[in-house]
Amino acid sequence: MYDERWMFHGPAYQGVTALRGIGGRHVRAVLTTPPAPGALLDNVGQVLGYWIMATASERTVVFPVRMRRMRFFGPAPLPGSEVECLVRVTSLTDDLLEADALLTYGGRVWAELHGWQDRRFDNDPHTRPVERFPERHTLSSARAGGWVLVHERWPDLASRDLIMRNMLGGAERTVYERQSPRGRRQWLLGRIAAKDAVRQWLWQRGEGPVFPAELAVDNDERGRPRVAGTHGRALPPLAVSLAHRAEAAVAIVRPGGPDSGGGAVTGPGIDIEEIADPSGATLAAALDPGERVLLTACRTRSGTDTGVDPGASEALWFTRFWAAKEAAAKAEGTGFGGRPQDFAVVAASGDRLTVEVRDTSGTPVRAYPVRCEEVANPPGLPARSYVVAWTEGPERDGVGHTEKEEDRT
Repeated sequence: MYDERWMFHGPAYQGVTALRGIGGRHVRAVLTTPPAPGALLDNVGQVLGYWIMATASERTVVFPVRMRRMRFFGPAPLPGSEVECLVRVTSLTDDLLEADALLTYGGRVWAELHGWQDRRFDNDPHTRPVERFPERHTLSSARAGGWVLVHERWPDLASRDLIMRNMLGGAERTVYERQSPRGRRQWLLGRIAAKDAVRQWLWQRGEGPVFPAELAVDNDERGRPRVAGTHGRALPPLAVSLAHRAEAAVAIVRPGGPDSGGGAVTGPGIDIEEIADPSGATLAAALDPGERVLLTACRTRSGTDTGVDPGASEALWFTRFWAAKEAAAKAEGTGFGGRPQDFAVVAASGDRLTVEVRDTSGTPVRAYPVRCEEVANPPGLPARSYVVAWTEGPERDGVGHTEKEEDRT
């Protein structure tokens, strides 16, 4: 229970020393009274928690919320005393687990607990390894392009709160609480993706266990995300980019802050956008005339029998263009700044695009090679499809900047 972290409790609360029997509506155990005040009754909750994990396949994360009645028949057992514990489950619904417990000490009934209620939380098989061993697992999945993708698999507020406390340090939780209720969801998704990207990058280079709370995500003076080590964790210089949309978030990390050659500090950039048909007004605001001509050419080419991106719709191509422009703007560290046409797609073929960055006079400054990939929500989430676009940095002397081969996965 403890070594394999089916229970998260530390040594002062680890009082379940034997499991004697389990059935469809009961579980029996031996408790060795811990020294911490209240720990013995907490052990009863742990035994009940073990029962739900051993007998159910869904909503197995539970926390106590209410007790109808407690009766005690003598002084509390001294630390180290063995107490027999019998838990009988009296009710099980989607939201609540209720049970009675009988505690016997020295051959006599010491306590009767009636109406112990546990709140059941949504959980997903993908999140369980992270709940047990967060220092070795991530909620995000690694993608072939060297970035990570996470989907929100905790739909209710209570389950999200559990995930939040597992992923954020104390200072970050304070920042989370300051977000608007509607904004917390995606703010958290972005932080999870960024921390997971950094941890996977470290593990690929031989780093040992890294807890999410050992990393802190904030923003620099330009608004670009950055990740620092906490609790004594030291990180090498890293450049991070993240994005979120609906139930998904992505992040990418590379060795930090390359200079593009023109004095501007650039880095990786990533964006995720839901695939949707653009309106005429959106096309006019988002794309300059040259981009609209290129968009039409891409859509026409996809509709012919060329075997190159067959059947790609205008919605898909526009989303690729927009996500690619966003990725380049994030790599610049500036964002659009209200001027999306300063970032122009000048070449596109399938999942590869080139975005040109222009100054206020329209003069090209840098060009970014951008890759795109389509992803979708998994079953159980709203049916949405997205385009993820990412770049590792600007072209240098006409050659796209990438990491060294040995640094890739």
